[in-house]
Amino acid sequence: MDPSKVLFNEFKINDLIEYVYKLSKFHRIQGTDELERAGDYIFNLLKDVQEGKVTLHKYDYYKRYGAFDPVVGWSVTNGELRIIKPKEEFLHSFDESKTFVVAHSPGGKASGSVVYIKDGENPSSYNEKVGGKIILTYGDPYIIYKNALEFGALGVILYKYEAIEKGVPYMGLFLSPDEAKSAKIPIVSISRSNANKIINWINKGIDVKVSISVQSSYREYAQIPVITYEVGTGDSEIHLYAHYCHPANTINDNVSGAASLLVAALAIDDSIKKGHIEVPDKHKIRIIWFPEYAGSLAYLSQEKPQVLFSINLDMIGEKQELTGSTINFIRPPPQLFHPYEAILYHIIRKNISCNTPYSSGKKVLCYKFDSAPYSAGSDHDIYIHYKVPSVMINQWPDKFYHSDLDTIEKFDAVLAKQIAVSALTAAYISSVSKYEDYIGRLSRAYFHIYIGQETLDTPTKQKNERYQYLVHMIGRRLLEYTSQMEIKEMIEATPYITIPDDGEYYRYIGEPGVFRLRYIYNKLGWHRYRVLKTLIDEMKFMNTIIRSIIPLYLEEPHTLEWLRRKLYLDFGVDVDYNKLKKIISILQECNLIIKTGKLKK
Repeated sequence: MDPSKVLFNEFKINDLIEYVYKLSKFHRIQGTDELERAGDYIFNLLKDVQEGKVTLHKYDYYKRYGAFDPVVGWSVTNGELRIIKPKEEFLHSFDESKTFVVAHSPGGKASGSVVYIKDGENPSSYNEKVGGKIILTYGDPYIIYKNALEFGALGVILYKYEAIEKGVPYMGLFLSPDEAKSAKIPIVSISRSNANKIINWINKGIDVKVSISVQSSYREYAQIPVITYEVGTGDSEIHLYAHYCHPANTINDNVSGAASLLVAALAIDDSIKKGHIEVPDKHKIRIIWFPEYAGSLAYLSQEKPQVLFSINLDMIGEKQELTGSTINFIRPPPQLFHPYEAILYHIIRKNISCNTPYSSGKKVLCYKFDSAPYSAGSDHDIYIHYKVPSVMINQWPDKFYHSDLDTIEKFDAVLAKQIAVSALTAAYISSVSKYEDYIGRLSRAYFHIYIGQETLDTPTKQKNERYQYLVHMIGRRLLEYTSQMEIKEMIEATPYITIPDDGEYYRYIGEPGVFRLRYIYNKLGWHRYRVLKTLIDEMKFMNTIIRSIIPLYLEEPHTLEWLRRKLYLDFGVDVDYNKLKKIISILQECNLIIKTGKLKK
């Protein structure tokens, strides 16, 4: 039987809707007891499966796993923000918006006049007038909070100037246990519309007074719950995974992916139990639920699974007409290409193609869909740092992202089912020996699609160079797993691109995982942090370069010119040499990169 049809029939959409609703009721902030209860909920739904094995792993938030800092245990029960002057008015509460209390805010009350700070990250924006006042500002919550404590503020109110107007944004301090000891003042988040109301009053010279209350507490011990479902035989594994943390009542990020994988695990287990499909005999399939970054890094570093290929489902079931999103097929860097990527690409396109053009028998896409080069921002980063090929399926942009307006009416259960079944089918076909020829045919076709898409938007003068490079890079990776005479002949007929690598060599020596920019701030201070932040503001891809690509590409020593050329050939992005030099210099200062000297002839 066609495994895609079998799994589609066993995937119960009513169960998906139920699990989305129930999982979203937990306030799943990292370090909370609610996150642990959400982990128990997932485990209990799966514990009675008959064909697979379910395990609840528990790691310690107080320990460091790679580059992920320890996180304090925390719980929150309530919070409110009210205007006292110039008129009494209720603004926000934790009951109404679970994003209102900034994650890891200490409990407490504060009343006083509001001071608006235009650039809350910059310590020079503060002065003696801040003492005894409540700050209203925007920017990185962690850095703002440190400034507020230093200058004697009573409390902090944050907003996002680029966020949707009425939404209360999700923000967090994500403090370590040691940092939590000095956290003394409450910090909350408000909508842009309410922030602008307060700012307009202040700009008119009106004294605005507010009262903040937060009921929360820290706890001595917190666990990182990771749940796994495995089925099949073989030493190597295919992973499907999703993070399940984030505020209660928010859906698309990422209850959508987590709940979809719950139903997917039950679907494959039932399909095997009923004899409709066979047990995977080439690789194990492992489905995993993590707290984002903390869980994936703890699991991979501690369990050391032999992962061959992986798929990240993060924000997969959105009503595109409401959120404005496109389904993004985010590829790993070219050096981590794997033929199983082709299976996923083919199946997901097929399953979301349901329209027929006028006078044609071919079905075309009925959702916005596109593929894109690697970009950082979810657990696929951790897999890639461990050199595991990983594709992320993600819907972006999302106008309600990280706000209390990411609610269930924007969730498209039909689309979530189509994407989850596509990922499960791709993993299944990749894990069963009898599909070897099918995989070879699809990977050959995808090879041409990949190179065509990557070179299509490359300027004419450089198009041939990138084409030659990708033929060798992707083609050779393909031949490592499957014999394709046509591809072999193309490689032999295509000139090889050599990347210059003469000069001073640099090597990344930081721990595995995506480091946070606060690491730079704490090590080197505001001014050096600001250099990196400005580069990211100028080019968003710089975030991926700094936090993910440099740790991966400079694991072995290379020159800056090699890195610059590699970025262009892999991603089609021409990065200024002097900007790269600034980045490397800052990473050197905080001992993440060392200079290894010139290449020995």
